Amino acid sequence: MKKSKVVIIGDRYTVNAFGLVGIEGFVAESAEKARELLSSLARSPDVGVVLVTKDIADDVSDIIERISRTQRWPVIATIPSRWSSIEPIDVGELLKKALGVG
Repeated sequence: MKKSKVVIIGDRYTVNAFGLVGIEGFVAESAEKARELLSSLARSPDVGVVLVTKDIADDVSDIIERISRTQRWPVIATIPSRWSSIEPIDVGELLKKALGVG
């Protein structure tokens, strides 16, 4: 099945902002909820990209690393929220992973 869906896990403000452009989102108010959501989305047959806000990604970096290391899909990318800063995303590395050459 084609994995084409993009989803976001983050705070209410960020999820609502992405919802305005049609991206499905899930609010995670705790690390436990974020872990549950990531595990579920990693098993979803149609999810290709999961965006996670930095503040949440910092709390669940172990599961993000495990999913990224053991599965080709979904590609998980960390994005800044309204209140955080983040290092630039290496789009080249994300593309290599998505294409299975990296």
